[in-house]
Formats: sequence, structure tokens, C-alpha cells
Amino acid sequence: MMMRKFLASLCWVGILAGSALALTDAEYREMLKDPGFVAADKALNQAWAEAKKVMPKAAFEALKKEQGAWVAKGRDTEAKEFMKNGMEAPKAYALVTEMRMRAIQTAAEDAFLMGNPSGVQGFYVRKGKGGEDGWLKVYNRTLPNLEAKIEAVRETSPGNANVGELSGRGRLKDGVAEFVDPEAEEARMTVTFKGDTATVTTSLEFKQSGWCGMGVVLDGTYVRQKVKK
Repeated sequence: MMMRKFLASLCWVGILAGSALALTDAEYREMLKDPGFVAADKALNQAWAEAKKVMPKAAFEALKKEQGAWVAKGRDTEAKEFMKNGMEAPKAYALVTEMRMRAIQTAAEDAFLMGNPSGVQGFYVRKGKGGEDGWLKVYNRTLPNLEAKIEAVRETSPGNANVGELSGRGRLKDGVAEFVDPEAEEARMTVTFKGDTATVTTSLEFKQSGWCGMGVVLDGTYVRQKVKK
């Protein structure tokens, strides 16, 4: 999942090595004066606790390994990039901590769906010439009602990509569901499920709406991914 890692890298938590591991004690105490950093730090630890609860063991161990590397170097590297542009250190660290929190939530969500396929629920991946370039998440809520989130990218240069996404609710009937964003009627897609594949077709209105970055297409065939718990 190299491109997905590009979009959402994983992060550290105090459970692993203490909140101040990559900072001096004095620097960390200074961070704690910033409400934004404190809030991000708390949210990150909550996300970690939830990830530990829902992720299959192998996926969680892989997450811990990546987090260790991030704590050792990645967090500081990312924060310093923001600081180069004039952002104060506490705000920079708060921002990268929040980014990592969201990445952990995504990792936990993906792993949960891969470990708990049920009906059409699952984590589906589309592969292009350069590898994975689209991801579809489908949730069984109260059947036949479903929720779905889809994201796709088109790499424009190393480390940069245009992105497109759509979220919606739908109703499954005879293996087909039409998902509509409740806040934007033009944001709709039809998904046809067959075994472990899901074929996505977005509406013409959506294609013309400019929701996706240049060159990004959500349509295509996605294959459900599974892992053993």
C-alpha cells in the first residue's frame, strides 16, 4: 500500500515510549503550554487505544514498528518542515500529531474492515499501472442500508498527487447499491458487488462537478482485501 502510506503515514503514541521521547524535557514542557498540542496529544492516545482494540494482531504489530521509527525521527522531520515556513514549534508539533492521529484512525479502520468482511462490507482496492491508486470502504450498518467512502489518487510527481473522494449512504438490492452524499445530490455512485469485487460507476454530474483533482477517476473495479486475525 505504498501510495496509501504516502497519503497517510502512521504516528507515535506515549504508550510506546513516553510523550517526550523525541524532544527534550524542557521542549516538551513548553509544548504543554499550547492547548492545541495538548488536545492533539490526547486525541492521538485515544486513537491508539481504539486501534489496539480493533486491529488484528499482525496489523497492530506492524503499526507499532512503524510508529517506533516515526518517534525516532519522523515526527521531528515533519514538524521542522512547518517550522521552516515560520510556524511556532508547539503549533507545528500539534499539527503533525493531529495528522498522525488521523492516520492511525485510517489504519485501524482499514485493518478492521480487512479482518471483518461480512456481506459486502470490506476494504476494497483498485490497482493501476503504478500500484494501488483507489480505495473503497463499505460498511454494513443496518442491512440493507450501507455506507461507503471512496478515495483515489493520480500521482503528478514523486511525493505529490491529485486526490478525489466521495462518501455516501446507499441501499443494497440484488447486489447493487447507489450511494449518495446526503449533503450533495450530484455526489453519487453506483456500486455493483460480485464476490470479492466491487465495480464503481460515478454519475455524470459528479464527473462534471470538479470534486476530484485533475486526472483523478473513481470509477473502476476494486477487489476486497482480507487478513487473518
